[in-house]
Amino acid sequence: MAMLSPFDAAVGGDVPFVARRLFGSVRLHFSEGRERASRLVSARLGQCRLTRLNADAHLVDGSSVRIDGGRPDMIKLILQTRGLSRFHQADCDLTVGPKALVIYDPAYSYRLENPMPVEVLMLQVPRETLPRALAARLRRPLAAPLVPGGLQAVLLSMMQTTFAELDRLDAAGRDSLGRAMAELTRTIVAGCAGAEAQADAPPLALLFDRMKAYVTENVRRADLDAADIARRMGCSVRYVYKAFAAEGTTPADFIWEQRLATAAEALRSRPVRPGSIADIAFEFGFASSAHFSRLFRQRYDTTPSQWREAAA
Repeated sequence: MAMLSPFDAAVGGDVPFVARRLFGSVRLHFSEGRERASRLVSARLGQCRLTRLNADAHLVDGSSVRIDGGRPDMIKLILQTRGLSRFHQADCDLTVGPKALVIYDPAYSYRLENPMPVEVLMLQVPRETLPRALAARLRRPLAAPLVPGGLQAVLLSMMQTTFAELDRLDAAGRDSLGRAMAELTRTIVAGCAGAEAQADAPPLALLFDRMKAYVTENVRRADLDAADIARRMGCSVRYVYKAFAAEGTTPADFIWEQRLATAAEALRSRPVRPGSIADIAFEFGFASSAHFSRLFRQRYDTTPSQWREAAA
């Protein structure tokens, strides 16, 4: 990708051409003569780029965006401090305005309809800023509401202050600001993705029934834990703990309870032979036969061998 200058500016009919140079093969469509009121200012902040666009009504066509023949290597964040617009990508339609940041991946086709004059702040951050799973989440856009005192509001304030101080920032200052904005973006995306997963999670009672069945089916696995359950259920680890807490237990306690119950049944039903208690202990994930015997006695008030003798 060709190096861009630290500062770029354009007015009127030059704005669509500079926008293509900065953002790839994106097209800005104005009604006849309306592009004359447009003004664009852009600054490179280390690996990030911050841009402000003032423009009359227009349409942004981001279908099949390419930069130097390849997919865009930047994630994009936009917020409008003036005017309201509609953002379309995949099966999502989001309002772009002063109440929420919209974060999206321009590698996937999009369209931004601006039916009125707008002032838009745009931040581009390197794709590698986000872990791969979060970057994949941006196949669909995210809306991050601006809450007073929240990270989104902090990021917006940084963006606005940067433009006010742009002429006085040296290269080191721009680079430092870019790193800070990229880190804030990463944290915001992670928080929004986690909140969506939480909102999409099933009711606790139904989820707990699914968790119980999963634990029962996988009770022999030594790596069975809350994180594994969360991955399987498609929810957060915190939500897993919440579901178990509603039943008066924890994931770890429930797993060990199920291991003990299944091991106790195995002691009753399997033939007696030397070493069979130790075999059962290891089969159900206990660290040793002593560990198994200690927990077994705490639960059933008898030893595994006494339990088996009583069953016989």
